[in-house]
Amino acid sequence: MQRPTLETKRLILRPLFATDGPRVQQLAGDHKVAATTLNIPHPYQDGFAEEWIASHESEFVEQKTLVLAICLKNCNELIGAISLTLKTEHQLAELGYWIGVPYWNRGYCTEACREIMRYGFTTLHLNKIFATSFAGNESSERVMQKLGMQQEARLRGHFRHWNQYQDVIGYGILKDDFLTNLVV
Repeated sequence: MQRPTLETKRLILRPLFATDGPRVQQLAGDHKVAATTLNIPHPYQDGFAEEWIASHESEFVEQKTLVLAICLKNCNELIGAISLTLKTEHQLAELGYWIGVPYWNRGYCTEACREIMRYGFTTLHLNKIFATSFAGNESSERVMQKLGMQQEARLRGHFRHWNQYQDVIGYGILKDDFLTNLVV
């Protein structure tokens, strides 16, 4: 199975290429993006994006992770990335995403998430998709709520991020609930 390319009204979700590395470094390297995510380092070192991108194909083949670039459909400009970290034995995946700061508050993240979730439920045959955010990241929580996810947990002091313990808010949705409410 090869990595998919997915389309929405305004976006294309496609595999990342090594040539996307500088753009990923530029957008993900923004302090505001790194501050809201656990796995994006700051400062974002040269070569890190290319190394990350090089791992995507094997991670997908091994059914561990699907990572796609989020690009504007009208100009193919990369604006972020989205992923499903798979636990196939449980038909479960964790949704992850980031959007470059110039593209915040335009609905792109919700649109991309809805499409990768549709793919996860209909093509990968997942039963549940969940996501987490640091407590206080209201924008990320709004995305999860717009997707129909329900808050399932608050994990106190769960992750250490930039030398501070962060509470994590967990949301989830089951396949039947998502597909029942899916508006294409």
